[in-house]
Amino acid sequence: MRNEVSRAFEEETVKRAESGNQEAALFALELAIREIEHSYEKSKIIDYFVSKVRLFLDNGVSLERALGIHSNSKDGGRPKKYDPTEVAAVDLLLRDHAGFKPEQAIEWIEINVGADRRFVQLRRKEYDARYNDFGAKKLMESRPVDDLLELAGSLREKVGGVLPQT
Repeated sequence: MRNEVSRAFEEETVKRAESGNQEAALFALELAIREIEHSYEKSKIIDYFVSKVRLFLDNGVSLERALGIHSNSKDGGRPKKYDPTEVAAVDLLLRDHAGFKPEQAIEWIEINVGADRRFVQLRRKEYDARYNDFGAKKLMESRPVDDLLELAGSLREKVGGVLPQT
């Protein structure tokens, strides 16, 4: 009986994940990592893989960065002074929680962070479901303020100065 319930639960989780439910997709990944941790014989490669996916699940590090497969080769020029996730979090905090209009948020980021307009616009398409082109229902904009502040990382103090106190 327990096995049938577990199988039905997993099937429902996968069904929801495949339909675009981000929470279900993250939970499915969590279930898969637990399965790998408990089912496979310990090896360096399994330990490596699990630890990198854990960085994503537990700390919000992008999978590409955690696995070391992100590529900045197309960017060219000097290394960026700011993290894309941090800029996206600041943009969302400004627009959704500090009452900034989209253009005001871009101006604030240009002045206080240094990221240009195009960089911010691209982050919106990547992290905000209201701007993306791939039909996601929820992305980073669905996270609570505390999560966004955490994701703002090194920019947290700067943006914290313009957020209303609660």
